[in-house]
Amino acid sequence: MADIKHHITIKAPVKDIYKLVATKAGIRKWLTKDNGWKIAGKENVDDILFFYFGGNHHEMKILKLTSDKEVNWICPYGPPEWINTVVSFKIEAKDGISILYFAHTGWARKSAFFKLCNQVWKGCITDIKNVLE
Repeated sequence: MADIKHHITIKAPVKDIYKLVATKAGIRKWLTKDNGWKIAGKENVDDILFFYFGGNHHEMKILKLTSDKEVNWICPYGPPEWINTVVSFKIEAKDGISILYFAHTGWARKSAFFKLCNQVWKGCITDIKNVLE
């Protein structure tokens, strides 16, 4: 198995970071902002978030929402290499700074698509920081 992992410090309260990764309104500010993505669905555990880009889409089932601390999704539909992979956002405050830990785990192998997604996710995490600072 292969995993994508990133972390970044953000000068913002954990509650603000949580809103950006746990709600459609927040996700729209960093993922869908300028690149053509659209998002639909509900924002509760066991609900599905639908992400659309052009004629393609993928789905993320919400596994866990721990207020101001953690968000976990699993991919039941999307690119074949994403099926059953888990995306997680964990947030902690340390010494007056917040840290966002991101992971996209459960990949079968480190393919070219894995490497591309690693770069894209790093950009997304940076976009979250840029929205808040």
